[in-house]
Amino acid sequence: MDTPRDPPASPDEDVNGNGSTDPESVDASAAPPSEGDDAEEQLEKLLKQELAPDLEVLRRLGEGSMATVYLAREESLKRLVAVKVLSPKLAKDERARRRFERETQAVAAISHPSIVAVYRVGRLSNDLPYFVMQYVKGTTLAERLRAKGPLAGDEARSILSEVASALAAAHDKGIVHRDVRAGNVLYEEGSGRALLADFGIAAVLVSGESSAESRLTRTGELIGDPSYMSPEQLRGEDVTERSDLYALGLMGYEMAAGRGPYEVKSKREAVMAHIKQEPSKLSELRPGVEPQLEDVLLRCLAKEPGHRPSAADVAEQLKAPTGEMAVGPQPSPNFLRRITERRIPQIIIGYLVAAWLALQVVGFFVEHEMMSGVALRLVLVLVATALPAVVMGAWFHGRRGRQKFEPIEYWVFGALGVIWLVTSVVILFTWPG
Repeated sequence: MDTPRDPPASPDEDVNGNGSTDPESVDASAAPPSEGDDAEEQLEKLLKQELAPDLEVLRRLGEGSMATVYLAREESLKRLVAVKVLSPKLAKDERARRRFERETQAVAAISHPSIVAVYRVGRLSNDLPYFVMQYVKGTTLAERLRAKGPLAGDEARSILSEVASALAAAHDKGIVHRDVRAGNVLYEEGSGRALLADFGIAAVLVSGESSAESRLTRTGELIGDPSYMSPEQLRGEDVTERSDLYALGLMGYEMAAGRGPYEVKSKREAVMAHIKQEPSKLSELRPGVEPQLEDVLLRCLAKEPGHRPSAADVAEQLKAPTGEMAVGPQPSPNFLRRITERRIPQIIIGYLVAAWLALQVVGFFVEHEMMSGVALRLVLVLVATALPAVVMGAWFHGRRGRQKFEPIEYWVFGALGVIWLVTSVVILFTWPG
């Protein structure tokens, strides 16, 4: 949901408020007349008639592939607001209508200072849905980067932290943004706040809705800007909240270095780089960058979703003053969060309970001479060697979603298997009777 900035004197400088999923939206005020102009003029006239007297529609700010945004004044509160309405050309497109309504529902479900707020929703007499949202006086982050180039380290950290905090609030509600990029981050004039906008293609992770209602995209369909898509999105797999973190990492490189982490010459090369290529180190693109910021962004760009940090984790790390992110001999809150994210305590407790029950059962049979004492020793060896395997499995695979095996796992699991086998053989051949 692109909320338009304060309209400048020149129409050509107007921001694009659209809700489009395209990387570049269309400035309606600068476009030449077309067949759609009559429909837009009728729409503006209808808005002025039906929203009065509560809202005074001032003028159109921008148009994208999915929606048109108007600047309006709310008379009762004496404030400027933005009115976003589904494009008339999509009036009969049921999927577009449902996506537009999903955006409203997604944003309305989240209350966060770094997410553009929705004030009210409604339908016009022609059945086009609209909503009234917060008006942000400023510009998009993409426009600011084009005008001024890369940001200073502290400013980049601050904006990334605010966006990560906004994403954490969305993820807590089971909502994945799916289109995190500089063009969808608004930079408020004066305060310097960053606000996340455009939830038009957001996905709901956990929902009581039916499959038809909750899935608004076809299997394998790419929705959004491929330049910001995660490897799993480009492969046509289900997205999770970690997909947003990958896009956040890409945006962080643009903010700090003025370019992405991959050296590519075409969209095809960009897609392959996202899937297979390791990102360049931020310090190579911008010497002198903070090591902590580089570490956070590189972890966001991990190819496997399960290896990326959570949005809350990123927000907390980037809030810390320079130099406070390095871990000392004591576990940091960040490390503790990683443990809980991977559900390691629950997995270990579950394993210990199962191991204790197994030992009790085998001990009972041994005590009543229904099994040989060697069985108890074999179970003890199995329990002892399986414990580190369970801990490692929880660390690499305890998060929700699919994660692939790492090379170190094969070595550790193999070594533990050899230890268990050799020890068991020794017990079998040396235990009396």
